[in-house]
Amino acid sequence: MTITIDTTRCIGCGMCAYAAPQVFRVVGKYSTVIFQPEGSRDPKVSNAENGCPVNAISVQR
Repeated sequence: MTITIDTTRCIGCGMCAYAAPQVFRVVGKYSTVIFQPEGSRDPKVSNAENGCPVNAISVQR
């Protein structure tokens, strides 16, 4: 699984960091991926991806 954040879309709301704090953190104005989970599925990452209000999170499985 590879997670990326499109900083041209990210508004730094922190919803992803709330949903998966072990994977995301807001640094400055944007969310940042601090950990790339192993494997193809992580429900917390899916919740973060689906909950992003501006669709800035991309997950390649």
